[in-house]
Amino acid sequence: MSSVFAQKMVLFAIYAFAGWLLETSYASIRERRFVNRGFLCGPFCPIYGFGALLITTVSEQAGARLDDPLARGLVIFLMSALLVTCLEYATGWVLDKIFHRKWWDYQGQKMNIGGYVCVEFSLLWGALAFVLAELIHPAILLLLTSLPGWFLIAAAWIMLIDFAIDTGVSVSREWQRKHSSGVTRLKLR
Repeated sequence: MSSVFAQKMVLFAIYAFAGWLLETSYASIRERRFVNRGFLCGPFCPIYGFGALLITTVSEQAGARLDDPLARGLVIFLMSALLVTCLEYATGWVLDKIFHRKWWDYQGQKMNIGGYVCVEFSLLWGALAFVLAELIHPAILLLLTSLPGWFLIAAAWIMLIDFAIDTGVSVSREWQRKHSSGVTRLKLR
């Protein structure tokens, strides 16, 4: 495993865990009880890991090409909002079609598309993306670059194995839930 891939894997895990904390805290406060949000059994929401990697890649590209901080911030905000909205829609749609279950539903929000995305949260994701790209990610990168390469590679392997096992367990759990509720075939439309 290369050190670049190891660093991306560790970043993915950090952001997937942070997303799980954000989602679980939000849902638990709203429902006044602990709610484990996310598809996986463990404390990770992979959509946040993928989203953060998309955002940081876009912000690195924008930073390399734009000297004006206002233009850079606007590009990060708009591109991230668009990319994360597309990721959220695709993920929500796929999970719903495979498992016949919505992990989030924006039906009550104005200007939503199928309950998978809405303008209000797209704008929120854009703002959070800007904070991630400009404040959080540089600090985390500084910390990770100070760690020895062998440590990052070991951590990446541990995370990769953990995600593989958790994904297998979670898919099995959802498959059993789907079949125990009387749904026996996969619908893709």
